[in-house]
Amino acid sequence: MRFEKLLLMLVAFCFVPCMPVFAQESKETGGAKEAQSSQPAKDLKPFTTIDPTIPLDQLKIMVRPLTKQELQVEADAWFKLLRNKARQIAAARLGVKKTNEAISTDDDQQALESLKKAESVQKTADKMAKETEEELVKKAQENLGVDVAVDAAKPDQTEAEKTTAEEQVAGSSETADTEKTPAPEVDSTPTHTAEVMKEQFLVNLTKLQDERTALSDRLEIVLTSLALKGGDVETYRKYIAAVSGIELDTSDASATWSGIKGWIISKEGGQRMTWNVGKFIATLLITWLVARIGSGVVRWILERKVRLTQLAENLISSTIKNIILLIGFAVALTALEVDVTPILAAIGATGLVVGLALQGTLSNFASGLMILINRPFDVGNVVTAGGITGTVRQMNLVSTTFRTFDNQTIHVPNNSIWNNVITNITANKVRRVDLEFSIGYDDDFEQAEQIIKEVLEENELVLKDPAPVVITHALADSSVNIVCRPWAKTENWWDVKTAVTREVKRRFDQAGISIPFPQQDIHVYSAETLTGKNATLTHK
Repeated sequence: MRFEKLLLMLVAFCFVPCMPVFAQESKETGGAKEAQSSQPAKDLKPFTTIDPTIPLDQLKIMVRPLTKQELQVEADAWFKLLRNKARQIAAARLGVKKTNEAISTDDDQQALESLKKAESVQKTADKMAKETEEELVKKAQENLGVDVAVDAAKPDQTEAEKTTAEEQVAGSSETADTEKTPAPEVDSTPTHTAEVMKEQFLVNLTKLQDERTALSDRLEIVLTSLALKGGDVETYRKYIAAVSGIELDTSDASATWSGIKGWIISKEGGQRMTWNVGKFIATLLITWLVARIGSGVVRWILERKVRLTQLAENLISSTIKNIILLIGFAVALTALEVDVTPILAAIGATGLVVGLALQGTLSNFASGLMILINRPFDVGNVVTAGGITGTVRQMNLVSTTFRTFDNQTIHVPNNSIWNNVITNITANKVRRVDLEFSIGYDDDFEQAEQIIKEVLEENELVLKDPAPVVITHALADSSVNIVCRPWAKTENWWDVKTAVTREVKRRFDQAGISIPFPQQDIHVYSAETLTGKNATLTHK
């Protein structure tokens, strides 16, 4: 109920004072200028610091409607809280150092002086932090017109009872401050007192580090909203980075172990990291499942509704899967409290440079799109493209992968494929087998034709329709050539070619039909013969 009241008052605070401003500027400038708060910057007071432990989600709601000037005031207020918390941590660390000095010295007087200095520094830092927090809470209460301490009391309490409750709260705060550094025992030695104070300093240090982390988170929410509205937040964030984390003194084993153990069991340390890692892993697993299911659904739709090529289906489904995985990974990084905004901004800023540097890749990308649109081949087709003959295995928007017949995997750029002739060898279900047999001039060509026809009729893989063609078509220099053109299913093309060739050769050998090799007749004349002929011609 308490935060509901705060949110309702926030709405009234943020929007009601701005209504006259909006109306005035709309009248004078037609709403062209951005409405600014009618309240001067020096008169603005913070109100989100009314509760330094306000939940993060509620703080995000509260800062969203604020203007740049108002957010600057809120950022300064949270920065003061963080700075004082950093001072308290520094004082606690200094206290550990002073207690170590007291433990290591043999002079009791010097040890007591070190302990007094440590206690004094811690009390001063605690007092400053408390005063700052009370001041900011008071300003926020005045700004919102509420008194959280009174509202928190029971409704049926009288004024006297409420006053008593406030005094009890103040008294408990003073008691808590006193308990941070307990007074030395009467009969204890300086060394024992120093050990007790050191342990208390270390415990207090872990608690202060948790509180510092919580304040840093709240300041970061205000800074994020301020940056979105044009504010300069670089100095604040540098300070947050400078004071964050834990510092371990390796020269002090007990302090180091206490710091590690305290970080592991702390709510803002080990527990928070464990929870974040768990969310990171869970997000990745869920993303992987969603990507797998999503790509499967897309593939099912493409197969049954759109009916694209398998190559396009694989590419589209894999692309969707990769996009889902990329988005999921970015979301998972936010679970680890990694800010992905600078990464995305850097990618956008370097997009033009990358585009110029990858002109060849973009050309391959365009060629890949053209291949997908025109569909000259699909997965499993035997293709001659880009100077490569092989089976198409897969394709992306940059290259196509072929598996050659001697089991080589070759990646061919899509640009080389699209800009050259593409021959799809297995695109059709039926192919013609082109064969040619040569016989000698002394052999019976009609008998040879009959033998070839018989071989084709006996082969079960040769199709009857279309009918095969066997005909003598050329009288070559040293042979008579007979053309054989049977038809076969595409998957049987190679079997038909080899089987028919082997059987024709065997039948020709049985029939005594020769297959001549190229030959030439060379006539040699002697010099005497040529001289005699010339003399005869001269006498005539």
